[in-house]
Amino acid sequence: MSNLQDRSANIMDDLAKQGKSMKLYMGDCYDASSDSKSPDLRCSGPYSWIGWDNNPDLYLKHQSNWGLVTDYGLPADSDHGINAVGPGVAPPRSFFVYWENPRGGNVGKGICSETTSYYYQWVGLKDSQWVPVDDLTPEPILVEGQKPSPNTLTTTNGTQGTADSYSAFNLPKKPNNSNEMFATDKNGQPMPAQNADGSIDFKKAKEDQDLDGYFKMVTWPVTKNLNDTGTDNNCNVNPEVYNPMRKGLAGITDDMDASQKSQNLDSGWTINTAFYKYDVPRPDDPTITKIENGADGALDASGSVYTSNLDPVVSGECTPSKNSAHPNVVTLYGEDPSKPFNDGQGANNDDLVKSADTWGFKLGEAECKADTGSKQGGSWQIQDTNKQYPSPDPGNKFDGYRRYHAWVTETTSGFGLTSFFSNIGTAYFVSGESVPDASKFSVTVPHTVNGSLPSNVVVTFKGEVSPVYTAWSSGGLGMTDSRMAVSMKQNAASDWMPLLTTPANTFQRDAAVGAVPSVTDPTSGLTLNLTKTAASTWSWSLNIPADKFTGYNGDDETQTYTFHVEMINPMNLRSGPASIERKIDMTPTTLTIDRHDVFQVAGRAYKYVNGNTKIPETKGTLVHITWPGKTNSSTDVAVGDQGSWQATPPEGVNQGQFSAQVLSDDAEGPDAQGRFIGGNQSASVSHELDFRPSTSSLPLTGGWPLSVLRILLLIALGLVGFVACLRNKQESRH
Repeated sequence: MSNLQDRSANIMDDLAKQGKSMKLYMGDCYDASSDSKSPDLRCSGPYSWIGWDNNPDLYLKHQSNWGLVTDYGLPADSDHGINAVGPGVAPPRSFFVYWENPRGGNVGKGICSETTSYYYQWVGLKDSQWVPVDDLTPEPILVEGQKPSPNTLTTTNGTQGTADSYSAFNLPKKPNNSNEMFATDKNGQPMPAQNADGSIDFKKAKEDQDLDGYFKMVTWPVTKNLNDTGTDNNCNVNPEVYNPMRKGLAGITDDMDASQKSQNLDSGWTINTAFYKYDVPRPDDPTITKIENGADGALDASGSVYTSNLDPVVSGECTPSKNSAHPNVVTLYGEDPSKPFNDGQGANNDDLVKSADTWGFKLGEAECKADTGSKQGGSWQIQDTNKQYPSPDPGNKFDGYRRYHAWVTETTSGFGLTSFFSNIGTAYFVSGESVPDASKFSVTVPHTVNGSLPSNVVVTFKGEVSPVYTAWSSGGLGMTDSRMAVSMKQNAASDWMPLLTTPANTFQRDAAVGAVPSVTDPTSGLTLNLTKTAASTWSWSLNIPADKFTGYNGDDETQTYTFHVEMINPMNLRSGPASIERKIDMTPTTLTIDRHDVFQVAGRAYKYVNGNTKIPETKGTLVHITWPGKTNSSTDVAVGDQGSWQATPPEGVNQGQFSAQVLSDDAEGPDAQGRFIGGNQSASVSHELDFRPSTSSLPLTGGWPLSVLRILLLIALGLVGFVACLRNKQESRH
């Protein structure tokens, strides 16, 4: 409770600095510091002593009418014959009221009003709402018969000495003094919390009504003109001032709505306050639930959000005030990186006050508004406009972060207590990702050996990547890295096949150059091998099993694939793909030998696809033929139309076994001269050369060698000449 006593003292000090430490005013023009009246308005209202030093002479000669703490009991006052009281009890003569107008009788000076009666009521806080104290004054009490101020006084000077004579105290009523504050019921019996000696039992009042423990007495003076007309003597007394009850402005009741209560209490004057076990409750801590990021913005499990907004809206939940006229206010703070938030600021300890310099930069305030969709009953939102950060703080920037926390300030009690700080919400500011460099991509394709694809062979896709965002591995604070997604598509198909997406924290900014981490995609089972080659650059390779390349039907589109690489920033925004297209030919060639004699060897080259379907080998593919007998004697011939091929054995090769094969070569597609060089090695086929021509080489079949044809032509020419000679001899004889 000492904080409340200190607060009361501070209020009094503030009033004293203004030169108005002893008086409250209710009127149109009175100026206490100069005792002069306004040239524009007629003075019509009274003023009252708040109390100063021993005027009036209260319990223990203290000014205890404001902030009287009754928690621990109070001692006896022998000077006034007041006994000690127990906890929760305010002694007799500890409160007072007196309204006076020092010029009330000086009609000739133009002052024409006086106060001889007033209403008063004890009210208490219940769940932070003001209600009548049922054990004292469930309704306002009218006190009549107050002695007016001496008619001879024309200034306030010297009036403090009359306060004892004219003030009302919490004392039993006496026949000769009706100006006393002694709460009775309609039958004149003391109210439950009103003790017979004038003391007041706030403990009983609190417990009987389940009050918070903060009590105040509010008064509403009744000011009247001396002739009670309100108009004579050039007086101008507002009716509300003249008699507030006529306008319904005096007192509050349980069934009165909050706005009317607030209006009535504001129309009166709080003269006395007391406390019993009153702890002004801090408002509930607010919660940060979202930081705008272009989507829903909800904080993840770590309390953070990735956002591309450098001026995000921070929002959350809060508990609204029960008094709409005095709302709870949320204040948002952004962290000062040079003075980071103290973890203790969110707990009930001294760090909240001692670490005021670590609260951060105040970014704005917003009312906690009722919200049926909120677990706390209310919601709030405040934008960080990115303009409140003083130098040298650079403000929010991409590839950086800002932490936020907030608290609630209540405005109902007048003390302006705050909650503790909320949870900390972190915004990581993220820009777009860069498209990977496709010029660094390469694809290596395996080939068949002797007609068969070796087991466990893979197509290797390689490249280099420099993610914009790399993972912060130090401590619990930090941004995750960008992810790399690899996919491929057969050009004849419409759907992309995902191959691998790296998990979070693959690309570590703190990893040493030369580090060789690897990650495995749980869905595809493929593994990406990495090597860090520079501060933020990694080379990578991905091995893709050969069995993922299926569906070749002889059409080049079914044998051609496009490989994609995309980078995905921490907001799941993709960079756009970088691509490379490659022909993936892993289907072996099959060779047949249709002719195999010393004059010619020939056959066909084709591939089996989709089971037993044969398609001709690509025209221009080279068939390598090794001849018998001669060392390193071979011939390369190109495949022609419909996969046909043929070769003539070299001179002198008359017998022996030759072999034919399409040899493996790493090249894919045409060479520099436009010739196609296949990448797969067929199975080798061989056969014995036949010395005699086959039946296909008989005359008139087109299969004899050219030398034989020449001999036959000479014989034919000789026969023609011989016949011609015989014919000439016969003609000469005749």
